[in-house]
Amino acid sequence: MLCPWCNQEMAKGFLQSSRSPIFGPEKREMALWPPKEGEVKLTKQFWNMGCTPAWHCAKCKRVVVEYE
Repeated sequence: MLCPWCNQEMAKGFLQSSRSPIFGPEKREMALWPPKEGEVKLTKQFWNMGCTPAWHCAKCKRVVVEYE
């Protein structure tokens, strides 16, 4: 995959977390369940380690995530 910011090739890998990663419009002090309104759960896993495909651009220091 090409980086959408610099057009360099990105390294494919996985975004991993000991909890289900959530994207949200505001920073939370604690990761609580369930997700709040407006937040997106990035993995289907709940009890297992969260893992979703991602691509990393070393030049831009950015990660692009694909979620289910």
